[in-house]
Amino acid sequence: MACCITPLLLLALAAAQDTSSPSCAETGHSLMQTKSNMVSAKPGTSTPRDQIAPGAELESAKMLVKGNMPGAFIALASKPHLSKGGFCTSHPCSMLAAGAKGRGLGVTADIDEKGYQAVARLKDDEEMKTFILRCIGQYDCQVENEGGLMGMVPWFSGTTSVQTLAKLQESLLFAVLARGQRWITYKNSAGTTGKDASLDLEGYMEIAIIRKDIEMQAFARRLCEKMGIQITEEGGFAGMIKYHSGASDFQSFDKLQEEIKSAAAAPHSWAKDKSIRFR
Repeated sequence: MACCITPLLLLALAAAQDTSSPSCAETGHSLMQTKSNMVSAKPGTSTPRDQIAPGAELESAKMLVKGNMPGAFIALASKPHLSKGGFCTSHPCSMLAAGAKGRGLGVTADIDEKGYQAVARLKDDEEMKTFILRCIGQYDCQVENEGGLMGMVPWFSGTTSVQTLAKLQESLLFAVLARGQRWITYKNSAGTTGKDASLDLEGYMEIAIIRKDIEMQAFARRLCEKMGIQITEEGGFAGMIKYHSGASDFQSFDKLQEEIKSAAAAPHSWAKDKSIRFR
């Protein structure tokens, strides 16, 4: 995913700690607002909708996001807020028609607040679905379960509610970070691993959303080395990693550093400070 990160640990902690299943009403009002700085998609042609072949709009949407950097998701994850609510994944989509005027905006609208509002004014679930798919592609993510996507669409399309682009972005982020079965996942097109991720919050989250113990172990080993900490017992180290890898749970980069320091300072633990010869 070019990026900057600072408060993503708050996002991960909120996603990890929330086990509730909010109602549709709670969901529609719990999405939090944040500023965004998105790359706009280039507008398409003015071909009338009735002349567009089935599936052509979705293919056009996919092409529009191909040139975006994979760092967009991690940049989004650096936002300072995260709703603990989420959104309903069982809401029936109404698929309301809005007439011919404005059709195709899901493909051509810029991915910014003005573009989102233009699509929302159509009150058309299909147009908003296409717009959201473009956002998802921009974040180097992919849809695994279309039911989850369509449960979200009406809350942004205007058929149930109108939100903001910032709330849409945070909803997608929450869906990627959520525990359990997720309808959207991070593709990691850049191929980042625990062996080369930056040793900071950005790198921590990029590895955590891969959700593999082995990758977080590689990341944590490098971090221990940088901190001057020696791993003395593999079992304890592996046990600690399970709370950070994303496979079972998320924590934060700060929390990972704290646990490493605590282990090194405690007797009979899995780590020791290299600068201390005798314990």
